[in-house]
Amino acid sequence: MPASMRKSLEKHESERLAPYAVRSADATRRYPIEDEGRAFDYRTAYQRDRDRIVYSRAFRRLRQKAVTGLLPAYEDHRRNRLTHTLEVAQVARTIGRALGLNEDLIEAVALGHDLGQPPFGPTGSRALDDLLSGRRDGRGGPGFGDMGGFEPAWQALRVVDLLEKRYEHPGLNLTDATREGVVKAGRPERPPERPPEGFEPASPPSLETRTVALAARLASALHDLDDALQSGVLAPGEVERLRAVQVLKDRLGLRYPQRAGRFMKANAIHRGLTHLLVTGAILESQKALALWDPRRTAGEEVRLGRDGESLVGEIEALLAARVHRGAESERVEARGRRVVLGLFAAYVCDPGLLDDHVLLRMKEIAGVRYWRDLPHDSREREAKRYRSDARFTRLLADHLAAMTDAYALAEHARLLEMGAVPIPSVEQLRREDAP
Repeated sequence: MPASMRKSLEKHESERLAPYAVRSADATRRYPIEDEGRAFDYRTAYQRDRDRIVYSRAFRRLRQKAVTGLLPAYEDHRRNRLTHTLEVAQVARTIGRALGLNEDLIEAVALGHDLGQPPFGPTGSRALDDLLSGRRDGRGGPGFGDMGGFEPAWQALRVVDLLEKRYEHPGLNLTDATREGVVKAGRPERPPERPPEGFEPASPPSLETRTVALAARLASALHDLDDALQSGVLAPGEVERLRAVQVLKDRLGLRYPQRAGRFMKANAIHRGLTHLLVTGAILESQKALALWDPRRTAGEEVRLGRDGESLVGEIEALLAARVHRGAESERVEARGRRVVLGLFAAYVCDPGLLDDHVLLRMKEIAGVRYWRDLPHDSREREAKRYRSDARFTRLLADHLAAMTDAYALAEHARLLEMGAVPIPSVEQLRREDAP
C-alpha cells in the first residue's frame, strides 16, 4: 500500500464533494498525530476521528444507557444510546451522500454526538444540571454555586478532549471540525464556561453538523414511535391517525398492511416514515443548496421544509403526551433522579466510597495525597477539604455522567445496603465543616 494513500483519498474527495462540503485536507487538530511506527497512512483525518471514537470506552458504554428513562437489565429490543447513535449515523450519511457532503465527517460527528449523555437520559441530565448550577446538592439543599450547569453536548467535548485516556496527551485528539460538530449537533442551550480551543461556539455549524442534528431529530422521533408501538404503549389506531402515517397509507395504497398484526404494522410504519421523511429532507435541502452562496450561508440549508416540520412535530407531540409523560414515566424519572442525586451526596459525604481511578484523578488534578494512603484519623479532615474544592464537584459530575444505567443502579443499591445513602445533605455537612 503506497505511503501517499491519504493524499490520494483527499484528492479524490476534493473532486467528488460539493463546493460547500468540508474537506479532510483542511482538517486541524490540537496535537500532532503519533506515527507509532506506521509505514503509511491510509485514512483521512475524519476517518481517523471516526475510528478513535468507536474504540473509546465512552462509546462502548452507550449500549447500557437509555435514550429515555431507565434501561431494563435484560432489554433485548428497545433502543439504547448505542443503537440510537448507529441509526443517527445511518440516516445522516444517507442525507449527506445525497447532498455531496463529507460522509466521513458526518459519521465521526454522529458517532460522537451522544458521548456526554449521562445515565437515565434527560432525567440524569436534569439532575446533574441541578447539581452544577447550584440548585441542588444531592439532598435538596443549597448547592455549590453555579458551575455552569450540565449540558450533554459540552460534556461530550469534555469526554473527547479530556476524559478519554488512550494516548500520552489528554483525550482523543480529534480534529477541530469533529469536536465542533459533536457539540453543535447536540444543540446546547447555554454557552460554555470559557470558549473551547479550536473553534468558535457562536459560529454557524457546518452543513455536515446540521445534517447530523437533523438526523438525530428524525431518528429519535421515529425510533421512539416504533418502540412505543412495538411495546404496546401506543395502539396502532393512535399511530395511524398521525398525518404522516395517513400520507404513507395514501402512497402505499393496498400495499399497506392494514390487517397485519402489531409487529408487522409497526415495521411497515417505521420503514415507510423513515423513507418519507428522509426523502423530504433531501429534496428540501437540495433546493436550498442550489442557491448556496458562501458569502451568505447561515448553516440552515439542511432542513425538513414546512411540511416535513409539521409531520415530525405532530409525531413529537404525540410522543410527548403519551410516552414521555404520565404516571409510569414519572415513577421512572423519580427513581433515576434519586439514584444520581443519592450517589452524588454519598460521594461528597465520604470520598472513600469512590473507585480508585476517581480518587487517583483527584490526586492528579488537585495535587492532594491519594485518599487510600491517608491515615484513617485524617480522612475526615481531608473530606472537608474535598467538599470545599470545586474541582471535586466537577470530578463527581464527570464520574456520574460516565456511568451506565446498570452500573448506577447497582452502585446505588450497594451503597444503600451499606447504609451510605440516604445521608445528611451537603448543607448540613458544610455547617459541620465550618470553623
